[in-house]
Formats: sequence, C-alpha cells, structure tokens
Amino acid sequence: MQTQQMIRSRITRILMCTLLVGLLPTLISQQVVAADFPTKPVTLVVPFAAGGGLDVTARIIGERLKDELGQPVVIMNRPGAGSSVGARVVAAAPADGHTLFFTSGSAFAFANLLVPNFELNIKDFAPVAAVASNPAVIVASTKVQVKSLAELAGYANSGEINFCSTGSGGLNHLQLEMFRNVVKTKTSKNYNVTHVPYNGLAPALIGIRDGSVQACMLPYTALVKNLNGKELRVLAVQSKARLPWLPDVPTAGQLGYPEMDGNDSFVNIAAPKGTPEPVIAKLEIALQKTMQDVNVRKKLEELEVQTLFMNSRETTKWLEDEVRKFSAIIRESGLSTK
Repeated sequence: MQTQQMIRSRITRILMCTLLVGLLPTLISQQVVAADFPTKPVTLVVPFAAGGGLDVTARIIGERLKDELGQPVVIMNRPGAGSSVGARVVAAAPADGHTLFFTSGSAFAFANLLVPNFELNIKDFAPVAAVASNPAVIVASTKVQVKSLAELAGYANSGEINFCSTGSGGLNHLQLEMFRNVVKTKTSKNYNVTHVPYNGLAPALIGIRDGSVQACMLPYTALVKNLNGKELRVLAVQSKARLPWLPDVPTAGQLGYPEMDGNDSFVNIAAPKGTPEPVIAKLEIALQKTMQDVNVRKKLEELEVQTLFMNSRETTKWLEDEVRKFSAIIRESGLSTK
C-alpha cells in the first residue's frame, strides 16, 4: 500500500512539473508584456455622448491616469443601444490593455438579453476596477404639476406621459421598468408611460428643457443639480441614504418605494477578455493611485461625483450581482430578445 502511495505521489509531482513547464513560457510572456505595458496611447471607450457626466469623469481621470501609465489617455465616445455599441468596440479590440471600457453601471453585462444579435456578456470582459459611484434620481419637468413620487405615479395612471432615460436597455431604462412594475403592484393599474431613450445625459436634459419629455430616470450629476427647481424637480434619489448634496430630497424608500433604493451604479473599467492578468494588475494599481490623487478627487467632488475604489475582484462580484438583479427585471418586463 505504501509503495502504491509513493508511486501515485511521484506521478502527481511529475504531472505538476510537466504542467508548470508547459505554462512557464506563457507566464514569462505575460510578465514581459506587463513590464513593457503600455507601449502606446490607452483608449477609454465611453458608451455615452460627449458632454455628459460620465464623459467629463473619464476626461478628469484620464488626464491623471496618463501620468501613472506614461502614455497619453484618449477618450473615445461610442454612444448607442444601452452601451452595447461601446461594448462591441472594446470586445473586438486586442486583449493587450490598450483599449478599455469606461462605463457607468452594468448594462453592458446583460445587454445580450436586450439587443438583437448582441451576444456579448460579462464573460467577454475582464473587470479592472470601479472608481466612482453614480447615484440615480427620479425627476419631473417643472412644466407638469408633479411635485412628488406619488403624484408622478398618479399622473401617469391618468394619462400617458413621455418618460426618458439615458439609453434604451441601459441602467436608467431598467430602473424605469422596475418603477413601472412597482407602481403596477401597488396600484393594480398599468403604469402608462412611453419610454423615450436618449444617448446620454446631455441630450436627455435637452428633452426636459424643450418639453419633449415630462419625467426621467437619470444619473445624478452637477448638470442635474443646476437644473433642479428650474427645468426639472428631483423627486427622489435611488440610494440607500440621502445624498449630501440633496439633503432635502428623500430616498425612494422613504417615500414608500423601497424596491427602488440601492440602484446606485458604479463607474467601472473593463478590458477585453484574455487581457493578461499582470496587465490588469498594473492598470488596477495605476487607477488606484489616480483615485488617491487629491486634485482628481477635488475636481470630481466639485462635480458632485462620489469617488471610491474597488479592485478587480470586488468589481467582478458587483457586476455579477447586478446581472442577476436586472436580468430578472428584463424578463419580468418582457424586454428580453432571447
């Protein structure tokens, strides 16, 4: 018996050594790639229009990130189809860390359920980090007599209204579908709204200004604050706690809609699947140092962006949880193309 155990142990050692010898060239190659990375400008692909909150955030972070990486950081705006246009650009790029997806929320991870002929999912990306929190708000135009969340629900039930988001299939659209389901459950009536998608925050705010839409699910940014009380009213925040910048605005839960709380999205960065782990680690460190920079934090805080840092593992866990939650909303709302 002892002899058999010794033989099995020797065979195991031989197999392990063989495996390590086989992996050694790959490991060495990845370390060499990481040591040289980056060898050219790094592109941050933003899946929303220029001028919106995410675009400005990317430019502030990119300006400092270039110092950590030693290469220019270029912002590429590719809006459309709930961030799937930008996701396709990144997924098709070489897996070398030079093209990164800079997005707010998790829509790219479940867009395959919403966008016809779109097969990408979370497994097609390598999450790098999350760098900021983007609270969501529910707003109404001052051109309609809606001053509370309850009034918004009642207003829609009495007649159809246009309700906008920052993109079809995006996080704000799914928050709208969540709200529609919640209102229907509470009132036993259909929530009669027409979804009007815009490619980003800036175009959505134009829709509010010109009266094209009467209410919106939007990410909170300084742009929204600057319009509060003028073209729009912020009725509720979809966070677990009130925002320090809007202390008088209650959470949705405080207004009787607890299902809508906890819908903050994280500004996160992902690389194409197959990007070497040492490159991911180098990017993660560079982003962490960038987010520790006092000037970066100050600039973002002036825009009322909540800065944070989550590493690759933490960001992956959050994305997986988001996929489970919103995949259920997609199917319950009949939005799935699958």
